[in-house]
Amino acid sequence: MKYEELEIELAVEELPVAVNRNLTTEPAADRPALKQAGLSKIAPGEIIIGVLEGLDEQGNARVNFAENLNDEPLTAISTIGVSHRQTGQQVALLFAEGNIAKPVIMGLIHNPLNQMIESFEMHSEKRSEESLAQQKKAKAETSAEISTTDNAYVDGKRVVLEGREEVVLKCGEASITLTKAGKILICGKYLLNRSTGVNRIMGGSVQVN
Repeated sequence: MKYEELEIELAVEELPVAVNRNLTTEPAADRPALKQAGLSKIAPGEIIIGVLEGLDEQGNARVNFAENLNDEPLTAISTIGVSHRQTGQQVALLFAEGNIAKPVIMGLIHNPLNQMIESFEMHSEKRSEESLAQQKKAKAETSAEISTTDNAYVDGKRVVLEGREEVVLKCGEASITLTKAGKILICGKYLLNRSTGVNRIMGGSVQVN
């Protein structure tokens, strides 16, 4: 009886040691594989909050999240359209086939501050477009004024035609030319000089033919 009691006591003492050994060795075997793959365990259907880090050269979204043990963000597919403007915003992530290396962007996390920033940017762009349109309009009006200045002034009572070198009025074979030197040249097949009052011809000398 003494030998049997001794064997039972030894078996009871060794049992917790064996159980503890099994509990510590099984997870330890999984840890190196997870660490090497840069992955962390995640429950099926669990939504993870991540951050949109930007877009790659092909326009694919790049995301990062706490469970990603890699140093680099992961390429993700998205159910919504994303652009560089959303870079830095939080996103809700699910994972294709339960694989944490295949993130899927389900949507953007609503942030009132981001909405205010986007509204401000849109307002600034609109103001810039309006300002540019006003500048173009003012430039066009200025060009029209300059064009008018080079050719004529019209105020309803007086018309002034001015040229730097000469002014020519021409219709068919008839023309009147005013030159910078002070000459007035009247040319035509038939000239009629008619006056209801005094018709004076004054000059240093008057030549006919």
